[in-house]
Amino acid sequence: MVTMTVYYRENHSVNDFIRWRKEGELILRPKFQRRPVWQYPARSYLVDTVVRGLPMPKIFLRRVVSETTKLKAYEVVDGQQRLQAILDFHAGSLKLSRDQNQELGGVSFEGLPEPAQRSFLEYEISTEVMEDANDSEVYGMFERLNRYTLALNPQERLNAKYFGPFKQTVYKLAADQTSLDAWKKLKAFTDRQVSRMSEVEHTSDVLVAIVEGISDITAMRAAYERYDKQFPKQEGATKSFHAALQYVLTLSGAVNKTRFRQRSWFYSLMVAAADSISGIPNGLGPLKPRPCSEVTSRMCQIDEALKMPIVPGGLAKLQKSFSGQTSHVPPRQTRHEYFFEMLTLSQSKWDARWKNLSEGMTMIQNRI
Repeated sequence: MVTMTVYYRENHSVNDFIRWRKEGELILRPKFQRRPVWQYPARSYLVDTVVRGLPMPKIFLRRVVSETTKLKAYEVVDGQQRLQAILDFHAGSLKLSRDQNQELGGVSFEGLPEPAQRSFLEYEISTEVMEDANDSEVYGMFERLNRYTLALNPQERLNAKYFGPFKQTVYKLAADQTSLDAWKKLKAFTDRQVSRMSEVEHTSDVLVAIVEGISDITAMRAAYERYDKQFPKQEGATKSFHAALQYVLTLSGAVNKTRFRQRSWFYSLMVAAADSISGIPNGLGPLKPRPCSEVTSRMCQIDEALKMPIVPGGLAKLQKSFSGQTSHVPPRQTRHEYFFEMLTLSQSKWDARWKNLSEGMTMIQNRI
């Protein structure tokens, strides 16, 4: 008689896993577990997730009979590193990182306040339990689960590797309610882009410019590594980012109907706003930005001019900065200079500047 694998979705508390481990009913390292051991930052981050009561990914178990006790046991098919971190924290051999939790950093389970201890033990972990499954069926199941898994993009790889104060700052800035409301109103990211962490990548990119000046997008990786232990400029950078985003939000009408919502345009608009309000290293500011009514008109002027069959000669350099390698320093610096003027020049100076920018187009048209 051929048995069929049965799948159960169950929730089990952290205390269940602790009890199973003590009673020999939890097999953490079955023969098919060959994954590298997580480093301390990743282990602490996972425990911090549980301490804060935030959701964690599902654990996959196989219900078996223990060769040692001859009783029912749970074999961990996927989630060994997560469970090991939780169990080590409870046993006292793992402490929370101060970089990830300033209030409770440096303590293990025994150092938690009693209510936090109780919440930790009661925390429920979602599991998928397999019964009557042989090794071949387990491998087959994961082949199906992973067949359509998207490869990690650069931001997702950074998210998986770093856990320090720079990452924490980025994620707080990108995902607090103020920012979420702003992204929605600005229509800067589609739902799919958000699902692939585009708004987090954008926040990382802008934050690097605020802290270190305009850089290639590849500088993000170095920033995540450099500030993984300490991020001295965290407070000032956070304030600068919030101020820039709130100012750009006042321009949402123009952002929505122009190409300023596109990635390269939006990045440079945010950085120019941060420079004008707070200043950035090697920047042009600070210089108080103009009222949104003036700036939105200028944004539309630039957008419309770059749509024309014959682009104004004075804007040719700006147009070139939107083609090719748009995330490298030279084109970013070019856009910054144009956008900074757009944000900060008085109306009379802007009118004179715009006349100068438009002259090249007029001369070309006069020859036709």
